[in-house]
Amino acid sequence: MRGREDREKYLEAIDYFIKLHGYARPLEIAEYLKVTPASVSQMLRKLAEDGLINYQKYRGMTLTEKGREILKKLNEKEQSIYELFVLMGCDKKMAYEKACIFEHLIDDDLAARLKNFVNKLKEKEIVATA
Repeated sequence: MRGREDREKYLEAIDYFIKLHGYARPLEIAEYLKVTPASVSQMLRKLAEDGLINYQKYRGMTLTEKGREILKKLNEKEQSIYELFVLMGCDKKMAYEKACIFEHLIDDDLAARLKNFVNKLKEKEIVATA
């Protein structure tokens, strides 16, 4: 994992475990992301320094508003990519799996253009089938 993609994957893992059982522990994040506990500790400090999580060693973590905003944008990217793949005829399982990868590879400008493009395609599809 590298840079922005690393940060995003850690935020997604933290969010996953918070939704799963109300908290996220560093060890379960390490196992989930297949990284060392030391790597997790280092990244958690960086995320806290960047204002993306509230983290106290041995006490767990929560997402800040800034962290939740990044996740919201990621989810929007993933949704647009997923919809594009489905419109292209991909099966939904494969479209979801690939969207989870591609969401980390595109920047916000490209994501906005993709969302606009997908919306136009959906409008044409609705008009064409009506």
